[in-house]
Amino acid sequence: MHSHAARKGCIVPLGLPPHLAARTTSTAIARAGHAAAAVCLTSVGLVVVSIQAYLPQVILWPALVVLIPMVVLLVLLERSPSAFIAVSYLAIGGLCVVWYSLIASTQLDTPVANDDFTIVLLKLSLILVIGVGPSLGISMVWTTAAYLVGELAALAALVMLGAPWRFDTISFAVWFIVVGLLSVLRADRLTGRDSQKEIYRAARDEMLADVRRVFEQRATALLHDTVLNQLAVITATPGELSPAVRAAIRTDLETIVGQEWFDVDPVDPGRSPDDDGPGETADRHGRLRAIVDDAAGGEVRVQIEGETAVLDALDSEAFDEFSRAIAQCIANVRRHAGVDAADLVLGGGGGEVSAMVIDGGRGFALDARTDGRLGVGTSIVGRLETIGGSATVWSQPGKGTSVLLRVPAARSSSATGVRS
Repeated sequence: MHSHAARKGCIVPLGLPPHLAARTTSTAIARAGHAAAAVCLTSVGLVVVSIQAYLPQVILWPALVVLIPMVVLLVLLERSPSAFIAVSYLAIGGLCVVWYSLIASTQLDTPVANDDFTIVLLKLSLILVIGVGPSLGISMVWTTAAYLVGELAALAALVMLGAPWRFDTISFAVWFIVVGLLSVLRADRLTGRDSQKEIYRAARDEMLADVRRVFEQRATALLHDTVLNQLAVITATPGELSPAVRAAIRTDLETIVGQEWFDVDPVDPGRSPDDDGPGETADRHGRLRAIVDDAAGGEVRVQIEGETAVLDALDSEAFDEFSRAIAQCIANVRRHAGVDAADLVLGGGGGEVSAMVIDGGRGFALDARTDGRLGVGTSIVGRLETIGGSATVWSQPGKGTSVLLRVPAARSSSATGVRS
C-alpha cells in the first residue's frame, strides 16, 4: 500500500517537522524550569513557616506574603506565557529578594549574606523560569537576565543593610548549567536541521521512485493488454481483419496515444477513475460484464456468479485495476486454455473483495515460473500490487486453471458483507 499512498501524494512525516520539534523542545524545557522554580518557592515558604512556628516572637509573615505574587505569576506564566507576565515575574521576584533580605535581617537580628540558603532559593526561582521564545538563543538571554536581576536585587539589599557582598557559587553554577544545556540543545538543533532536510529529501526521492514504479507497471500492463494482445490477434487471423477487430485496434491506439492513458477506463475512455459522480457504482456489474465480454472476444462464454454487489466496496481506481486484472485472466483463458467456457465468481469479506476465474482447460505446470510471464506477472500480479492486492494461481496440466484475485475494500457495505 506504500506505493499506492505515495502515488496519491501522501507522505508520512519522519518524526516531527523542524518548527514543531523546536517549539516542543522549548516548551518542555520551560515547563521543567517552572516546576523547579515552584519547588524553590515552596521550600522558602516552608522555611519561613518553620522559623515563625519555632520563634513566635519574631514577625516573619510579611516575608511569606511577598511570595504569593510570585506564585500567582508563575501559575499564569505556565498557563498563558507572555512577555508581560514574564517581565512582571522578574520584577516582583527581584523586589521579593530585597524584601526578604531586609525582613530576615531585622527580625532575626543576624547578618544576611547574598549566598544564604533561602536567598539562593529565591534567586534560583528566577533563573529556572526559562522563557519560551522562537529560539533557544532567546531563552539563554532570558536566563542570563534572570540571573543578573537576582544578583542585583541581593546586592541592593546588602547595600541597604551595609553588609559585605560575597560571590554566590550556587546561583552561578545553576545559571552556568542551564545556559550550557540550552547551548548544547541549540547546537544540536542547528545540526539537526541539515539532517532533517536530508531525511525529507530521501523520503521525497523514495516517493518519486514509487510513483515512477507504479506508472511503469501501469504502462507495461497497458502495453500488454493492448498492443501485444492485438498483435497476437493479427498473427492468428488469416486474411483481412474483421471490422470489429479493426475497431478494437483503433480504440487501443487512441488509449495509448492519449496523454492521460493511465487514467482511462477500459469501457468508457471519457471517464476518469476519480470521477465518482452520482450512480458511478450503480452499474459496475454491467461495466464488468462489458469488460469480460470484450476480453473473451466472443470465443469464451463467461458465467459471472457470486455477490456482484461487492464491487461497490471498491473505489474507482481499485475497481478499474481489479476489472482489468480479471479481463487479463479471461484473455489468458481465451488464448491458452483451449476451452470455450469459464466461470467468474465474485465474493467479499474480511475487508477485501475477491474474484476467482476458473476454467477446465489444458492447464500448465506452475514450476515453469508462470509469474515471470508478462501477462501474469505484470497485467495481473503487478497491476493488483499497485492497489495493495494480490493474485494466486492454481493449475495442473490437463486439469484446468484457477486464479484468485484479492484487493482491499475501500468502503463499508452492510449489504455485501464487506467491511473496510
